[in-house]
Amino acid sequence: MKKSSQLKLLTFLILIILILLGVTWVFPKFSSYFERKKIDKENVNTMELIKEEDVIEKVFIPVEPTPTEEIIAKPTIPNKAYLEVPFICQAPLETEANWEFHEESCEEAALLMAYLYETGDTTSKEEANIVILEMLEWQKANWNGHYDIYAKDVSKLAQGFYGIKEYEIEIIVDATLDDIREEITGGHPVIAPVTSDYLDNPYYPHPGYHMLAVIGYTEDKIITNDNGTKNGEDFSYDNDKFKQALDDAGGDIIILKLSSNY
Repeated sequence: MKKSSQLKLLTFLILIILILLGVTWVFPKFSSYFERKKIDKENVNTMELIKEEDVIEKVFIPVEPTPTEEIIAKPTIPNKAYLEVPFICQAPLETEANWEFHEESCEEAALLMAYLYETGDTTSKEEANIVILEMLEWQKANWNGHYDIYAKDVSKLAQGFYGIKEYEIEIIVDATLDDIREEITGGHPVIAPVTSDYLDNPYYPHPGYHMLAVIGYTEDKIITNDNGTKNGEDFSYDNDKFKQALDDAGGDIIILKLSSNY
């Protein structure tokens, strides 16, 4: 074979290799980048709809539980509402090394965010990291391990770790989006389980069972502090996608309603 033919063949093979590399590596990287940028923009657009009058004030329940015979008026559900809940990533230090400790810490981070809002407390990333690790140790000591936990066990964790009274925790079984909106309007963030595969969040490294904090809504979106990614502050999801993810994960939501004595 002549050198010119060999050179053409080599050039052709190199071109094929470059095309294959582009298809299998470069193109997905670019595609993921633009998908993230699109979603980031959608999140910004959603938050631009939230005005000062849409921010709900923090609400405390009475120190003692309300008698069951007393009828409590439900709040009117507006088109938009938002709670200023501090964001905590489930790997609070937001480093690769920290994720090794917190790949399964979504429930603890969601509980911590709700607790901080209800008590009016603040925390640093370093302090949040310690608290979540302490929650994991509490579970290992009391449940002989750390596992995915659902509404009833989140309630037990809140009672055992924080000393929260049982009557200060509400679980709504098979919750609807209006149930969530009603709790937000009433001044309480919602701890919600989801199957994250349905949310199409490009920031998730490992989709699957997940738990996050719902902190607001618009007519078309559910606004979350999604602790499953460091980019999760004020992360919004389409109503239909969120409901599908919620239902697939069991659909039972948890709400802390702490007394003013905390």
